Amino acid sequence: MDHLNTLIRLLDDPDHEAFTQVSNEILTLGMPAVAPLEDAWFQTSDLLTRYRIEEIVHNIQFENLYSEMSVWAASGAHDLLRGFIIATKLQYPNLDEEKVVGDLNKLIRSVWLELNENLTSLEKVKVLNHVLFNVNEINGTVADNNVPDYFFLNTLLQTKHGNALSIGILYIIIAEKLGLPIKGVDLTGNFIACYTHLASDFDKIIKPLSVVKFYINPIAIGAVFTRKEIVLYLEKAGIEPTENCFAPATNSTIMKRWCTYLMQAYSDNGMQAKAKELKSIIGIFN
Repeated sequence: MDHLNTLIRLLDDPDHEAFTQVSNEILTLGMPAVAPLEDAWFQTSDLLTRYRIEEIVHNIQFENLYSEMSVWAASGAHDLLRGFIIATKLQYPNLDEEKVVGDLNKLIRSVWLELNENLTSLEKVKVLNHVLFNVNEINGTVADNNVPDYFFLNTLLQTKHGNALSIGILYIIIAEKLGLPIKGVDLTGNFIACYTHLASDFDKIIKPLSVVKFYINPIAIGAVFTRKEIVLYLEKAGIEPTENCFAPATNSTIMKRWCTYLMQAYSDNGMQAKAKELKSIIGIFN
């Protein structure tokens, strides 16, 4: 720690080459250097030193996020909630994960209290829709895909307002935690969900024709529709259908879509440095 404090004291050196050397050495220390750097920021009134501390802290936090996301993707991306929390830390590096999970668990419990095993698939979706969109008044529009603030899990849980990606991912996470077989669908030009058949359904004499029972549009307060309506949507938009437009997507594909849309939102809002960071994160999923 003494060595770190010595390095921090050197951050006011006006020589850029000397600063670069000090900065690189601090970066190698990783996340343990963040708290002492933040303390030093409050203890100095020198604007150059404060700017340099902010830059170093941001770089450390981004490298840590990149590492976390890489590990999550490489290990199978099984927990979509974990991926969404990591992604949210792009904007909120000091995210209170415990609070986020606590707020989410309240939503999950409120849905769970209304469910029972005697309900059909459609009835379960109606319960989920009722609790999320009527009781908790979660809302948003497709137009909000261009507003960076509406992408993040913590702001969605706090403000009840999101966009097609954040609301869709929240919908899927809650369903997964409740044991409902709802997955994301990487539909070109949109983001939807699907209610899938259970593996046991394919053991029957009359087997389902598709793994998907029906589709759900979370941004449209959970409206239910069929494959035929997706085909009509694609035809109207002049988009060539691919199997990805109909099949359940992996969690990695979902987070890649989230990053891609947020990157575009940052770019459209003139936040090019943020867009560049998203491009780097997207590379993890390629």
